[in-house]
Amino acid sequence: MGINWVDLIPLRTALRDIADAHSGSTAKVGDSSVEKRVSMAQVALCWCRKHNTIPLVGCRSKQQAEDTLASLSLHLRSEEVAALDTLALKKCTLDSPPWRRKFFVALAGVVMVACRWLDELGFGVVERVEA
Repeated sequence: MGINWVDLIPLRTALRDIADAHSGSTAKVGDSSVEKRVSMAQVALCWCRKHNTIPLVGCRSKQQAEDTLASLSLHLRSEEVAALDTLALKKCTLDSPPWRRKFFVALAGVVMVACRWLDELGFGVVERVEA
């Protein structure tokens, strides 16, 4: 299948253009107005939700968590979704052999179990906060 970085440039450009189109408006926060900034990640998450999928987001910082939550208030127009569909779905993982997809799913499952096991043993990177 092989996806090169160059193959992703049109998709990244479209994500940036859509993010820029949704940015710049002002939102009322308390007594002041704040300029709305939309990131490429917010556009990508919104596009995933438009396809009734739930993206698994790993937030490593408060800023990433806030960015992810902000994507919930973003609404893409149908032509924006169609443009992203055209670019993103040019190469589909379903085109790869079934054994490769099954192997990837099994490997992802093993990694998730190993991470959970290491976290339970106290080797995880997330610190638990006692209430």
